[in-house]
Amino acid sequence: MKSVVPDPLSAEDADPRRAAILTAATEVFARYGFKRTSMEDIASAAGLSRTALYQYYRSKQDIFRSLVGWYFGQVVTRVETALEPGLPPERALAAAFAAKLGPEMRLLLDSPHGEELMDGGFDAASDLVAEGERRVATLLEQWLLNEAGAGRITLPDDDAAALAAMMVAALHGLKMTPGIGYDPLLASMGRLAALFGRGLRP
Repeated sequence: MKSVVPDPLSAEDADPRRAAILTAATEVFARYGFKRTSMEDIASAAGLSRTALYQYYRSKQDIFRSLVGWYFGQVVTRVETALEPGLPPERALAAAFAAKLGPEMRLLLDSPHGEELMDGGFDAASDLVAEGERRVATLLEQWLLNEAGAGRITLPDDDAAALAAMMVAALHGLKMTPGIGYDPLLASMGRLAALFGRGLRP
């Protein structure tokens, strides 16, 4: 499928030192939670002095925002690849929904602090979350239009945008289920894909 979403990652985000900091920060956030994590914790995990860390990021909120931006960059690429033309709708959506979750979320969701990270951490980047989910909805909308145009699915009310937005909202709701772990969430997303997919069959 032709790309309809620009790459959200900047050259700054692709810096190897920043990538190392983000990797270390992910592990620290999972270990301590968002509130208890300090810049000193992240600097230590990344093998940097706190002064050196501040040359790259101003705060843990700034780091978490970069993590969210990086995550959605990965998500967009994976979802676009997963939405392969001609697949049965249940299979395409199951692949896309799993791609939206991604392996990066396992560490956070299976952390004892998963609920706090999903609430407090992602609140610090709510604008980036909204933009990332809008991009995913755009990909789903384009896939729906393409598949409907080829006669492989039937769109309820011929409103691809509304259906794509509904899918993304449902996925977000599942992810915010209190205490849910990675594997149960992935299974729930698979059931959701089957439900939507059956409804799209001609």
